[in-house]
Amino acid sequence: MSLEINYKNFNEEEDKIYKKYIGMIRSSISNGVKFDVACDFVTVEDVELRNVIIADVLKIEIAEMHYGKGLSLLDVSKKLGVSMDRLLKANDEMMEDIITTEREVSQKQSGGSTPLTC
Repeated sequence: MSLEINYKNFNEEEDKIYKKYIGMIRSSISNGVKFDVACDFVTVEDVELRNVIIADVLKIEIAEMHYGKGLSLLDVSKKLGVSMDRLLKANDEMMEDIITTEREVSQKQSGGSTPLTC
């Protein structure tokens, strides 16, 4: 299964905006605000950057709650107020991110001569 994932390279200003809003959303969630409500406060004009921020926060929350703390995906869905379909899609994207990153690191370490297969 391969998902179409586009990675965004940030310039310095976008990186500051990204970090600012990641922190704001995560802080709101930790204070009991549901995911979409927390994301409503992201006032970034660049739609692509806004979408990346929101997608990444969801992946971070899944990683911490499900993989880090052992909550079931159903419990994560309830806590965040996000549908299971959306949560599962984000989880799949996160797994694809991991595979892509591992391939890139493996190619760099091997000088690009040995492809990694799954």
